Amino acid sequence: MSNVNISKLKGIVGDEHVIDSPSEMAKYLKGQGKPAVVVLPGNTSEVSNIVKLANDQNVKLTVGGAVVDTQGLSGGIAMVMSRMNRILEMDMQNLVAVVEPGLLHKDFLLKVAETGLNFPPEPYELETSSIGGCFAIGDSDSKSFEYGPTRTFLLGFEMVLPTGEIMDIGNKCIKNVSGLDFIHFAVGSQGTFGIFTKLLVKLLPAPEARRAVIGTFASMHKANETFNTLIKRNVLPTRMNLINGSLANIAKPGTEGQLVIIDLQGFKESGKNIAHEIAAVLTLGGGTDVKIIEDAAEYDQVINGWLKVRADLNSKPEQTVEFTVGPMKMPQALAQLEALTGDLGAYPGVIVEGLLGYVCLALPEGTDKLALARSLNKLAMSLGGNVKGLLGHKLKAEVYNDAEMWKQTTSLLRELRQQFDPKGILSPGVSLEA
Repeated sequence: MSNVNISKLKGIVGDEHVIDSPSEMAKYLKGQGKPAVVVLPGNTSEVSNIVKLANDQNVKLTVGGAVVDTQGLSGGIAMVMSRMNRILEMDMQNLVAVVEPGLLHKDFLLKVAETGLNFPPEPYELETSSIGGCFAIGDSDSKSFEYGPTRTFLLGFEMVLPTGEIMDIGNKCIKNVSGLDFIHFAVGSQGTFGIFTKLLVKLLPAPEARRAVIGTFASMHKANETFNTLIKRNVLPTRMNLINGSLANIAKPGTEGQLVIIDLQGFKESGKNIAHEIAAVLTLGGGTDVKIIEDAAEYDQVINGWLKVRADLNSKPEQTVEFTVGPMKMPQALAQLEALTGDLGAYPGVIVEGLLGYVCLALPEGTDKLALARSLNKLAMSLGGNVKGLLGHKLKAEVYNDAEMWKQTTSLLRELRQQFDPKGILSPGVSLEA
């Protein structure tokens, strides 16, 4: 990128918000790419002008909340949204907030809690996730059984398109879409269709009480059997998660064995009764050190331990494989999985989100990820599920020997991206086809 363009960037946002020193840039970047410059816009107009400049000069641009993933970005612009970090409106009556994308997810959760409200989606990464990133990634999390997926909490947004034009869509009404739902279509696009500059998010009343039930088990299978028992008894908490022995000590230091964390968010008295029922099921199922946690600080410590483990796996997608099956099929899934991998308790990392029938594996060094994913997809398909995401769709097409299905899918995604971004300047490291 030429000095002239860097000068133009300084003219847009001010000299102090354009960084081209490699040592100063480093704190805003992750990944192997080497952008020419980091720029920190302060408002929508500045974002628009930066994107127009990049589009005019055919310069690649990748955006992030506090940190930018530089994959595929060499010599381009890394746009960091951390200056755009305000809550513009907190509408208590309509249970919505208008938020700038650079606000850290964890800070937003604290601000929302102070008002007696609740924003259920979990941070994708505990320390650096932003609200813009929450919806740009759009992943479901372990509370999705109760609260629904992340996309349901976005009611509208302001977005700068790859040409620099500004789109404003949505309103405070829950029922505000008839026909094609572009609001949710943009969720998960990872900055390829445009850059969020304002987000209109749905909030909920805060639960009256939060408590957790934890316990340790000698094996993943024993722990998961208690999940099935709870589901059969129609006990469906907020989340019901299992962490194997290799990761359990990270989530809760001092843990030996497989760690179960069951989260209960809801009413005080009924929640207390359910917590005692869950604790009894865990104990009868072979759990040890079973404990009901009601102290707020200890509860936060346990949940943050879970989020840390989940975030560590999220940060290494090339070293993980995820698949889903029906929750009641998990005993068969774990048995077949262990036949492929060996002892799950000793595997580098295994987490199970029991209410979602979700498994994430951290792979041993040197593992052929694609070969293992093929085996896992056949396993999951035999139980009514498949490997997660487009990789799973691709592997399903392979199983059905239907190359046309995969070709049509990738062609559609490519065409959509090209319609929004004809020059291909945004998020060059993101592939919607893999």
